[in-house]
Amino acid sequence: MIEIKKTTSKEVYEEFGFDSSSTVMAVKDGDELLGAGCVTLKDGYAVMDKVCMKESYKMFNMDFGLAKSLLNMLDLAGVKYVFSNIDDDRLMTALRFKKEFEIPEGVNITDEYSRFLCLDGYFTSGGCESCK
Repeated sequence: MIEIKKTTSKEVYEEFGFDSSSTVMAVKDGDELLGAGCVTLKDGYAVMDKVCMKESYKMFNMDFGLAKSLLNMLDLAGVKYVFSNIDDDRLMTALRFKKEFEIPEGVNITDEYSRFLCLDGYFTSGGCESCK
């Protein structure tokens, strides 16, 4: 059975080249590691850094499930805004990230990002009215 859950496994961080300050979720089938994704929590927002599957498990549904799990984890942690530079149009469009956006008032970003998603209402009512 495939499981997606938060991990602090050194093996996962090393295999996928994640920074030690990242929050990571791993995809496993039993003991077999299939992939992982990471986010970085910032002051007032988060960054979805990577969604990585091993080549033999690379398929849209696996990437999408992992990315949605990362977003759900962020939402449950109270994060409202997520930025990313992931260059996968199909995945990011399916997740409803926007390419054209204004940085929300009060969010101080130090880096540039190509995509934005507001999690306010994302899992309940279809999205944040102020971010549409």
